[in-house]
Amino acid sequence: MIIKRFVSLFRTTGFKVIAFLALLATSVLIALAMLLGNEAGQFVIRVRDDSLQKSIALTTDLEDEYKPVLQAPGMTGMADYSAEYFIKLGYDDLDEITATTGQYLNEGSSLYAYTFYIVNTTPDGSNVGIDVAMNYSKVTKDVHKVIRIMTYAYSTNTSVPEIYQAAEEEGSEIDYVKDYGYVIEPILFKSEDVAEGVVFDNQHYTIGTTASESATRINYMKYSVFFWLEGNDPECDEDIMGGTIKFDLTVSVSM
Repeated sequence: MIIKRFVSLFRTTGFKVIAFLALLATSVLIALAMLLGNEAGQFVIRVRDDSLQKSIALTTDLEDEYKPVLQAPGMTGMADYSAEYFIKLGYDDLDEITATTGQYLNEGSSLYAYTFYIVNTTPDGSNVGIDVAMNYSKVTKDVHKVIRIMTYAYSTNTSVPEIYQAAEEEGSEIDYVKDYGYVIEPILFKSEDVAEGVVFDNQHYTIGTTASESATRINYMKYSVFFWLEGNDPECDEDIMGGTIKFDLTVSVSM
């Protein structure tokens, strides 16, 4: 009798509904966990939510669909490097590296780059001002002190590479051109909190402007981000190179 009642319970409509809802909830939690776990180990680039309706989007292929989020693969085992090896006057090396969109990793696993397009999708093709911000988090072993980040915004009327780094130790005086061979003077991070901080928050561009009346309007901008561990930095030793750091980049319409 107990067995029959137990079997009957499984046949009731109420139990089926409860079982379905439990299965649905479990599936949602699993999917969410997979999404968060996947994003946690990647360099995430996203359009800020309140800008999605203001006609900007992201893509690595202008012939493909535009997206609000791009997820670039992360990397491990990064070796030390220096900007003097790939940044020369005229930026020919940068143009070669960024000729192909998506992920770039040099042969020695010492230079990581990701190139994509920020697209102006306004129906009337009018100019759009955009702001780009980058944050870092989940820092271990103070690796943020030796990492260097360079952004390279490129369009018909813009060619602006900029390097960012944390401040050097107090009292340290470095001539980046003479001592490191740099051709671009680094800009300091906005925040140096070890747990999380701001690399920059005020990169501003306009998509859609033209150099002259006769120039063809191009409603997108190619944007690249480079990462490397500065081997010339005295703090770049074996201990610090075993650290971790996570970056995310946000694109929004200028307010």
